[in-house]
Amino acid sequence: MNTQVISQWCFSLLLVTAVFAGGDPVQAQQGANGSTKEESVAVAATPTPTPPDGSLPPTELRAGWYRWDPYQYLLTKNDVTRLTGLDIELLRAIFSRMGYSLTFDEVTWRQHQIDIANGDRDIAAGAFLSEERSKYAYYSDAYRTERNVVYVRPEDAQVYDFGTPAQWLHLLRTRNIRLGVVDGFYYGADMMSFIDDPANASRIVRVMTDDQNFTNLLEKQVDAIAIDALVGETLVWRHDWSKSARRISEPFFSGDIHVIFSKATTTPEMVASFNQSLAQLRQSGEYTQIVREYLLPVLLGVTAGQWWFFVVDVIGTIAFALSGVLLARQGRYSLFGALVLAAVPSVGGGIVRDVLLQRETLSVLKSPIYLLLIFGTVFTFYLIFRLKSFWSKSSQPQTIGDTDDEFLIGHLNKNAAVSFFDAIGLAAFTIIGVIVAVDANIQPLWLWGPLLAALTGAGGGILRDVIRADVDNPGLKGSFYAEVALIWGLFLSLALSWYTAQQDYHPEHITALVVFVLFGALTTRMVVFHYKIRSPMF
Repeated sequence: MNTQVISQWCFSLLLVTAVFAGGDPVQAQQGANGSTKEESVAVAATPTPTPPDGSLPPTELRAGWYRWDPYQYLLTKNDVTRLTGLDIELLRAIFSRMGYSLTFDEVTWRQHQIDIANGDRDIAAGAFLSEERSKYAYYSDAYRTERNVVYVRPEDAQVYDFGTPAQWLHLLRTRNIRLGVVDGFYYGADMMSFIDDPANASRIVRVMTDDQNFTNLLEKQVDAIAIDALVGETLVWRHDWSKSARRISEPFFSGDIHVIFSKATTTPEMVASFNQSLAQLRQSGEYTQIVREYLLPVLLGVTAGQWWFFVVDVIGTIAFALSGVLLARQGRYSLFGALVLAAVPSVGGGIVRDVLLQRETLSVLKSPIYLLLIFGTVFTFYLIFRLKSFWSKSSQPQTIGDTDDEFLIGHLNKNAAVSFFDAIGLAAFTIIGVIVAVDANIQPLWLWGPLLAALTGAGGGILRDVIRADVDNPGLKGSFYAEVALIWGLFLSLALSWYTAQQDYHPEHITALVVFVLFGALTTRMVVFHYKIRSPMF
């Protein structure tokens, strides 16, 4: 009897709990960012402006897109292709707050402007202010900025270099330069007067996309192209055109970027509602999150894709492999064992990181260069040690070279040059760890950035010592090594978070930040080595 009573009470308690758990629709609709259904309704309840003809307002707006990476582009992942980019995601987020959905059709920028003027499309993103557009479109508040620059072939960089926009215009007027432009784009009043001058028509090559512009430049159909700085850097990075095209001098035109609204189908009230939603997006932090997710990986990728960063990465990989080689020689490991001990500190941390993040392709599998560097380092030192042993036996038959080995290994372990190269590797891998955290879009960045930096930079060395069954694992007992990656990974993560809250984005700013962190981590590690600083003990 007591058992039945207890069972009934338990059942009643479960029933009441279920009712209360499911009875709050506001809590049930909370999203990952903490917003609630009530908040969404409040935003969506913004009065929808009535079109000029008095008809019922639409809930779907017609937009267009064109190939303009990283602002608008197609992304294929896991065999699924979708339209994305900074501008696309910002538009979706802002208009969703207003209660609108958007349809995007691929269309050229020139045709997009014609459609806006005729009322065949409602909005267009990525527009400079111009007198002509003001005749048929309303302008939103600025949501970012752009800078137009010039790209030429490397052999022409000195010939066409300029210091000011006026000097660039002088070059265009005095030299027979064939200039590639995107039809319908606005390049500033002075440049547009030159481009639209009938006398220059034979020297202006109009195309539909910036990709076409670069193709024409590489095929020598034009001598120079005008392009947004970030778009140019992105295309050069994605297509590996760094040896075939070069940006020259400073921007010749820059300005704020707006969303334009067709005067034929929208009203000033809709624009005001858009501006209000844009302000709310900034205040809520969602704007920063979108920039971090869709633009920051590109900015970091442009920097990490430069030749100097590749050199730093290679030096670090060899240095980490060398640490494994010395331990293998000291412990009399087999050749295969030496390969394992060399590979684990070089790529082990990255493999563990990629597996934990469930990345589609492990970084080490994307290029054979790193494994080849490891193999090359192991076999090179294998031959060096073999030759040294042979020379020691032939010149001093009474010894077997153990004393010489201990001297050489000890010398290399304590050598400042070896430690310097190892510090370069730690610094480079620290930056790579933060880049992966950004690319994976795991939040908060200030937490996961430094953790992945430490895992990438020091995780492999710790794994190597675990494989060796080293009870004095230096990575976990006193060595101030992983802490360097944690400190500078945190600094880089915080700096990137701050930067994405701005409105003006330049690849050179990110490059300068990465270089600063690289030298900071390198210097910190060398100071630790010189002064024999130890990690605080538990």
